[in-house]
Amino acid sequence: MENMNGKAAKFINENYDELLEILNCINVGIYITDQTGKTLLVNDESVKTGGLGRNELIGKNMVELVKEGYVTESASLKAIASKTEESIVQQLREDGQVYITGIPLIRNNELELVVCTERDITETMRLKEILEEKDKINKKYERELEYLRKQSLPADQGLIYRSQSMRNLVEMAMRIARWETTVLITGESGTGKEMMASFIYRNSHRNEKPFIKINCSAIPENLVESEFFGYEKGAFTGASSDGKSGLFELANEGTLFLDEIGELSPSMQSKLLRVIQEREIMRVGGTQTTPVDVRIIAATNVNLRKAIAEGKFREDLYYRLNIIPIEIPSLRSRKEDIPPLVMDFIKQFNGKYAQKKRIQKDAVQVLMEYEWPGNIRELKNITERIMLTSDGEEITAAQIRKQLYHDLTSSCAPRVDDSLSLHEQMDRFEKNLLETVLSQSKSAYEASKVLKVNRATISKKIKKFGIDYNRG
Repeated sequence: MENMNGKAAKFINENYDELLEILNCINVGIYITDQTGKTLLVNDESVKTGGLGRNELIGKNMVELVKEGYVTESASLKAIASKTEESIVQQLREDGQVYITGIPLIRNNELELVVCTERDITETMRLKEILEEKDKINKKYERELEYLRKQSLPADQGLIYRSQSMRNLVEMAMRIARWETTVLITGESGTGKEMMASFIYRNSHRNEKPFIKINCSAIPENLVESEFFGYEKGAFTGASSDGKSGLFELANEGTLFLDEIGELSPSMQSKLLRVIQEREIMRVGGTQTTPVDVRIIAATNVNLRKAIAEGKFREDLYYRLNIIPIEIPSLRSRKEDIPPLVMDFIKQFNGKYAQKKRIQKDAVQVLMEYEWPGNIRELKNITERIMLTSDGEEITAAQIRKQLYHDLTSSCAPRVDDSLSLHEQMDRFEKNLLETVLSQSKSAYEASKVLKVNRATISKKIKKFGIDYNRG
């Protein structure tokens, strides 16, 4: 019987050119060795993946090539040893990898040769790395969404809108929420700047870390620095014997929301700028700095560019804060948001006060026609007031008109009382007016802006008339 061990090798030798031409039509590397590991045939695709030419490979044994370092291991030699299919990943060059499968040809239990297929998987491995990175990102997003779900909050909880302008704004806020940069939110009083800051925080990578909110206008000037940066024990008269952590320390690794940023004094602006630049704070009365990792979201209803021109706000601080600007439009410029907002407020107050109120269609139209100088806060206050003071389960257009166009007049107009002097009746009118404005304002500072007086005057009037008010 003819020796079968050399039959296949002989066939390759006798038909070498024709076989090579055929195998070069295949976009897969083909590397054939005999039963000892000697190279018989290498097609063009296989030559591309290595560093040696065809003439340098033909006749060479894989054992030699391994010793010379051409390859680190051989699928052919592994298949010869096991007489079964073997696969390896071969590092052929610094940035390239080839997936090699060695398939033995066995006849009558005798191994004749090994046919190796070679596939360049460099791009595949890169894609794998990209997919793994995307998988990590997706898992991070899943954790964030799970956090929101656990908090029972939809992604834009608190942001009720229908207008295209707000839709665009929310989409932008969603994108920038994931960036580790400062954000400056501007807009008229009552437009929802704090809501937007909370939205950005909840959708950021810091959403499981502290979110510290502070109204800069509500802190007395002599306490601002110690509130922001804390103080060491004995730093000043009245200081706690244990010292105190400041807002930056409390917000470390989280987010600090600075509302009414435009009301900070020039000296405090300078210190805040340094903290943003250096990312470290020093407590009042301290001698050592403490590193802090805090994302800052600032908000103001003041025109900071005008304040810069007037010398009231530092230009360098403005540019540090204004990296990502968000301007919230007034309610009168997006009146299509009024219906969903008022529906949401009614739902809230129905739950709060155990009511079943609903609003008539023509009543909503009256709300749409009003200019809302106090924006969303005014809309919410009016809605609550109507629900508490009106009869019946339906809110009517007449009830709304009364509140919007007559309530302020009726509540503030002086009533003639023969038993009171002119001075006493003027005081009563002033008290009624102040109570009304305070009820529609977020703070005493904001009320001072509406009435065009300074904050100190508002504080004195509150004390004078014994008005119960504690919102700063």
